[in-house]
Amino acid sequence: MNTNIVTWRRQQGAALVVALLILVVVSLLGVSAMKSSVFSAKVATGTQADAMTFEAAETSLTGAYKELNGMSGADLYTNLAGGKWLTRCVTEENTAKAGNCAQGDTLDSRGLIVAQSFSTLNGYALVEGAEIGTSAGSMIDVDYKVAMLGESSMASFNLNNHHLQEALKRGLKPGSEIE
Repeated sequence: MNTNIVTWRRQQGAALVVALLILVVVSLLGVSAMKSSVFSAKVATGTQADAMTFEAAETSLTGAYKELNGMSGADLYTNLAGGKWLTRCVTEENTAKAGNCAQGDTLDSRGLIVAQSFSTLNGYALVEGAEIGTSAGSMIDVDYKVAMLGESSMASFNLNNHHLQEALKRGLKPGSEIE
């Protein structure tokens, strides 16, 4: 009987130490899982915000294409010749208003994304078969190269997205300006 009492006294508290060690290990695993989960949520939010700014820049370019498509050759030359820039702000109603975006002009209902487009002539090429006349008042068919930049930003995430594209649009150019 004496030996049982001595063994029991040596083991007294050993179960408590083992239980505490297991509790510490499980707690560390839980904290690690929480940190991983928070990090994954941040990555997912950042990816979603980046996708939103990408789509906003594309939306601004779609508006620029529509506007370019609706222009006559004379309008194209009048609005974009001589280094002029055609600037449009895309608003929540998905309409483009002339000029830069002002305070409160946002693409989304939460007021997070600002999107706008900039278009300018980037050269021209004569249309094959077009006759060249340099007399006053003569107009020549040309394919204008129109550079279009779609920009969007989300200030809350410090994100900016820029998409540069070029389009061709047939229009008229004064013969006196053909080089």
